[in-house]
This record gives sequence, structure tokens and C-alpha cells, in this order.
Amino acid sequence: MSARNVTDLVLAPFASLCLLASLVTFCEADKPTIATSSANQPVEEEVVATPAPSIDAISGDLLYTTYFYTAGEAIIHGFEDDTEVRLISVSQGGTVFTGKVNASETKRVSTGAGVFSFVANKKASILVGTPSSCAVVGYWLRDQEGNFRAQRLFTHLPSSAGSADCRVVIWAWEDIEVTIADLTSDKQIDKVQIKKGDYHEIVGAPLNAINDHVVDFRCESSAMSVQVYYDEGYFVPAETGRGAGRLFYTYVGTITNGKNDLNLISYYTDAKVTVEDINGGDEIWSGTVAKGDLHTITLAGRHVKIKSDVEISVLVAPYEHYKTIYAEHHFGVGGEGTGIEREFLITTTQELWIFSYYPNNGVQVFDAKTNESVWKGVLHNGQVQGVHPGHGFYRVESDKGVSVMGGAASCGAEFSPATGLFAIDEALFQVVQQIREDRRKTAAANGQTLSDDDLNAPLTADERKRANDHVRNKTGRRDYSDAEVSDRLREIQENQKSQQDSHRQDKED
Repeated sequence: MSARNVTDLVLAPFASLCLLASLVTFCEADKPTIATSSANQPVEEEVVATPAPSIDAISGDLLYTTYFYTAGEAIIHGFEDDTEVRLISVSQGGTVFTGKVNASETKRVSTGAGVFSFVANKKASILVGTPSSCAVVGYWLRDQEGNFRAQRLFTHLPSSAGSADCRVVIWAWEDIEVTIADLTSDKQIDKVQIKKGDYHEIVGAPLNAINDHVVDFRCESSAMSVQVYYDEGYFVPAETGRGAGRLFYTYVGTITNGKNDLNLISYYTDAKVTVEDINGGDEIWSGTVAKGDLHTITLAGRHVKIKSDVEISVLVAPYEHYKTIYAEHHFGVGGEGTGIEREFLITTTQELWIFSYYPNNGVQVFDAKTNESVWKGVLHNGQVQGVHPGHGFYRVESDKGVSVMGGAASCGAEFSPATGLFAIDEALFQVVQQIREDRRKTAAANGQTLSDDDLNAPLTADERKRANDHVRNKTGRRDYSDAEVSDRLREIQENQKSQQDSHRQDKED
């Protein structure tokens, strides 16, 4: 029996995972509850129009704010000294953690299951799920910008390696020299040369020596990706540093009855794809992945290279070889590969969790094979919906940005895509300052002095387009909408006002 066979787990049906109202509770780590919806009937809800925000409070220092869901823990990874972080329970409204995280430091917070608001003065990355309490997990490292490809990456490794096949794999997109350091014991582990398209891995006794340690990886250029393989259940980063691209490398292991599934997914057009074994050089598979579909290859203990003539996404998760409930979580990457998007193609063995980062967000879930509607409803920022469609391949469409996680139970770990909002907020913050200054200059050139109301009025249609274009140019997002621009500006404004009120209250106290 696989270590991840969960047929003996307790199922706990409940009506909705809309965590503003209530949270599902999970059992102890060795017997996690599977969160399931009691019904998946379409939900109709009126979308309420909201006025465009003024920009009067969008000044001073930018607070980095996002939402994330976790089944039990959050490990905050700091990239700068004096990163002041606050985690707030969305359902309960109380602070679950406040503190300072320095560069190369992590803080592990036992949050329990739920959606949490993250507010910080500097960027950080967030490892969510159960990386300590249930360490049979698989994921790729992300930096503070949400990128999979970087010059520097680090992580708090799982607490134990339950299989001889567990390993950490460093992949090189260019010829690089990588320094590997154990930050917990404050010593250098290794310095290795890795050729372009090749890898170095930590496995066996060297890995066992650093379980539950914070391990740091550095090279001279942004040409490195790092895979933590203690189980299957993860999308694979591309050469682009996103979850979508034309070139991928990954290890496909044996944890799950001796084999894993490599799933190739094409969003927008038919893709001609080749899969090769890196070590043997032999071709494993070559063929076409149809638009909106996936092709699955079951492998065991192979380091592979995937090449496509168009952008695709690649997922290592049970689909063909294991069709019953499997305890793992994998965040979808979307057609653009950012992880916060408006369309996802994703597999699951049990459930989908859909997280909204915007208000009044219409969402639909379809069976990607039959196009049959599975669920329809409206979510708001900080809400999550659990949909229980069972084993299959699904398409999630939304009016505004969401993230989507597939899997079952509470066992799993991944870096949250939620930090992808930081780059968007930085771009919006910057362009609002420029727009405000341009308003002042234009008025002065015409011999006028703007009132505060005029200076800080909501963006005009032309200004929203300018803001949207700036976000697209800065972040590479192609499908960011005007509605999302207004909603994130409102979020920035509300958080800054809240911070100002908090500081004012502190002074009065």
C-alpha cells in the first residue's frame, strides 16, 4: 500500500469552503480529514457593482498584501532583514502571527486550516500545507517575486524523508556554479558545477542530515530551479521561470506504488511535444497534445526533458496510474503560468479548492473532457470554495484572478502563488504616483491648481488603460483586466488606511 493511500481516512462532508462564514476542521496530522462539499449544485449570485476607488490614500509606503489558504501550516521565508509580517485569520478576524523575519530566515506558524491575510512591509514567500506535520510532499521553490527560476532560493525542508527515493534536485538553465548551505547549522554543504540542462541532487544520507533544516541555494545568475521531491503532486516550472513554457526539466519518481504520472497540458492550441530521458538520451514519447486536453505518461525514477513547439504546462500528479483518493495538493499554474489567472486546466483525485483575490468574481468549473458544468458561483476577495467533483480533469474559468488547487485531504505542501500579487501591486503603486504627478503638471501648465478631490479622484478610462498597460509591461501578464486594476487599487488603499488608523491608535494608547 502506498504511504499516501487515504482510503482509511475519515471523510467530513460540509456545505461550503467559503471561509468567511466557517472553516472546516482537520483531524490530527496522522489522520487528516478530507474536506468535501456536500453538494455541487450551481450557485447563482448577483454581481454587485462597486464604485472606482479614489487614489487619495495610495501614497507613502506600499504594504504587501495577499491571501493564502493552508491545510495546517505557513512557513514564511524572508528575503530582507526587518520584514515585518502579520497573518490574520479571514474567518475569525484575529491575528495569528505578528513578528519580524530577517533575510534567509523562516518562521513556521501553526495556523490550522483556513484562509489567511498576509500583510508585510517587504516581500516574502509562503510555504503552505503540511510540510512538517505531514512531510510526504512535493514542490518547487519560489522566490519573493513568485518566480520558480532565480539566482537565490531557499526553503525549510520537510521534517523527514519517508522514502529512499526522496531527494532535492537542482536544475540548471545555464552553466552555473551553485553554493548549497545549511542555514540551520550555519555551514556550507557543497559547491557544485552544473551544466546547462543538467542537474545535481541531494539524496540518501546527505538528505537525511538536513531534513527539517533551512537550506539555501545560490548561483551567479537567475538560472536555477530547485525541486523538492518527497512525493508527487506538483506543476513543473518552465525555462521561462513561470509554470508555462516550451522547455521543462523534472524528476519523475517512484513514491506511490513505484511510479508517478507525467501530465502534459496544452491550453490554447495543439502542441507537438517530445519527452526525453536526460541520462540515457532516449526518447520516451513524442506526439501531439490537443488544445484543452492532456496526455499522461506513467514513469518511474526518470529525470526527463520536455520540449514543445508552443507553451504548455507540465504536472506530476496521480491521474492514470492511481485513480482513487490520493493525499496531496498541487496548485494550478494557469495558461500564462503565473498561478493567479482567469483560466486553469487541472487534474484532481478528489477535490478542487478555488481562491479568489478579487470581489464580485464569477467562477465556473467544467469537466474538461465533456464540457459539463460542475459548479458556478460568485466569490469575493479572501474567499475559497471547495468543489468535490471526484477524479478527473477540469477547467476553471473566472471573471478575475483566482488560484486553484487540486488534490485531497490535508497532506501536501507548496509555495503559495499568492505572492504573485506583489509585483502587480508594485506596478500599480508606481503608476498611480506617476498619474497623480501628471495631473498636477497638466493643471499647472494650464494655470490651474488642482483641489485634493481632483488630484485624488478615481482613475479615468484612459488612466485605467495606462495603469493596466504598465502592469502588463512590468509583470508580463497578458490578460489583466481593468476591473482587476480597480480592485487591487482599492485593496492597496484600504490596507494603507487600516495601517494609518492602527498607527494613530497606537499613539493614542
